[in-house]
Amino acid sequence: MIVDRYYYVQLNKQEQAVYKAFYNGLMAHEDVIPIPIKGQLSKEVFNKIFRAMTRDNPLIYYVNQSACNWATDAFGHTAICPQYFYSRETVRKYNRNIENAVNNLAAQLRLTEGTDYEKEVRVHDWFCKNVKYDFKGADMDEPARVVLSHNIVGVFAKQKAQCEGIAKAVKVLLNAVDIKCIVATGEAEASGKKEHHAWNVIDIGGSPYQVDVTWDIGASKGRIAYDYFNVTDEIISKTHSFEDEMPKCGSIPKFV
Repeated sequence: MIVDRYYYVQLNKQEQAVYKAFYNGLMAHEDVIPIPIKGQLSKEVFNKIFRAMTRDNPLIYYVNQSACNWATDAFGHTAICPQYFYSRETVRKYNRNIENAVNNLAAQLRLTEGTDYEKEVRVHDWFCKNVKYDFKGADMDEPARVVLSHNIVGVFAKQKAQCEGIAKAVKVLLNAVDIKCIVATGEAEASGKKEHHAWNVIDIGGSPYQVDVTWDIGASKGRIAYDYFNVTDEIISKTHSFEDEMPKCGSIPKFV
């Protein structure tokens, strides 16, 4: 299993230090997390670090990404005060269930056999056959459902999620079998309407490719769609725009 932290590498040294302290505090389920920075932490920098950490680490699914505060005392010490969706005990239980689900899927899909491309196809096809897009996953009248649909629990427990949960679950499965995979975020346009969206950039054979499993799930009506499977930046940029700089995906696959 690899730990693929693409966004961490894009940060400067001070931001990386905050990322590490924040990560360790969240993993320990701390209510107050001191960070190694003097003076005020700007909202822009905080959001950049928070976004990097949650995309790099889909197993941190239990933190509210919309309501996380930080404060600085009179001595210039800064601490982050996260909000957790689940208790420490619930997170332990969910983690065991997620680990079992990932291990079972790895065995079921034979993810220790074949080339990285063959493993990627099996993962993609399993999602298209078994995972449904949760159209009610953004309904704020059902907050528990919103939480599930936007993280990996929705996929591994309910086999239903929105794009963020799907992209993060793809990353977890592929990283588990040593395939580099990044969660990409930005906007996607369908039927003349732009919406916030998440998909993946997957490294196969040393070359990165754009993969939107969510849109292939939507197109898989009685068949498995590969409309957004291992495509280039040129192709995906017709409908998708990136929130951050991503690896350049310009190669045409040679392994099909």
